[in-house]
Amino acid sequence: MTQGPPAGHRDKDASHDRDDQRAMDATHPAQGNRAAGTRRITAGRHRSSTALRAALPIAAMFDMATSTAQALDALPDAKVVLLARGGQDLSRYGLKHSHLAFAVRDDDGSWRVRHLLNRCKSDASQLYQGCLSNFIGESALRSDLRVGVPTQALQQRLHALLSGSGDLAHRLHETRYSIVAYPFSTDYQNSNQWVLEVLAAAMAADAQPVATIAGRRNAQAWLRTARYHPSTLHLALSQRIGARFVAANAAVTDHPVGERVSGNYSVVTVESVLDVLHQRDAVDKELSIARAAPTPGETP
Repeated sequence: MTQGPPAGHRDKDASHDRDDQRAMDATHPAQGNRAAGTRRITAGRHRSSTALRAALPIAAMFDMATSTAQALDALPDAKVVLLARGGQDLSRYGLKHSHLAFAVRDDDGSWRVRHLLNRCKSDASQLYQGCLSNFIGESALRSDLRVGVPTQALQQRLHALLSGSGDLAHRLHETRYSIVAYPFSTDYQNSNQWVLEVLAAAMAADAQPVATIAGRRNAQAWLRTARYHPSTLHLALSQRIGARFVAANAAVTDHPVGERVSGNYSVVTVESVLDVLHQRDAVDKELSIARAAPTPGETP
């Protein structure tokens, strides 16, 4: 850590600068005072604008978290909902949200977020539990929050899977991470894929015929029979080369050869997860929590 000069230390260059400034002010007093005043005003404005820019994401994050908690609290008997935020910009693929999580109401009435995260763009992931504000983060300035409210029956199943020790939810987690993980392979997993496979375990228990999900292979097999359709994202050749040799969190070796040749990759996205829930009438409703309004001069 770089330390500042000790107390009482006098910087020689700074001293000479101050002497030069005093000499200039003595020769041209009005001009010197105006120049000094201009510098003070400009510096003050710069510090104020910098502080405002730094504070804006934090304020927006907490405001959106408060709005989200109020909206969830207003849902009668809600125990588990799905939250989708706009972390990465996927607009070139026609996608608005990139990251999906569960929000579970605790016994004290507060909402806790459970999701899979890839830290520092590494090839590993962990399951995390946190508050609404941490989940929302700086996405509060970029996109609305999409909320999916499962049916009561599905919420009961999900609550049992995600509460307590959550053994099955942990068995459905693969620590080897790839942002473009193939939906029907157990080699890797992305954040939305873990949510989808937990949902599969919950839905399969109430399906006809009833299916028992003991691990990822079972969950993926059931999703095939449930006609889950992943999204298709096209990666240009340069992106594929980068994914193979540069990005630790983007492996494509689990995809079929045809996809690797064409560059059209099947991926679990927020949209594809909510689509299959709607197809199975497993969602009661959806909500949208508005993002923070941009301040004057800010680019939306």
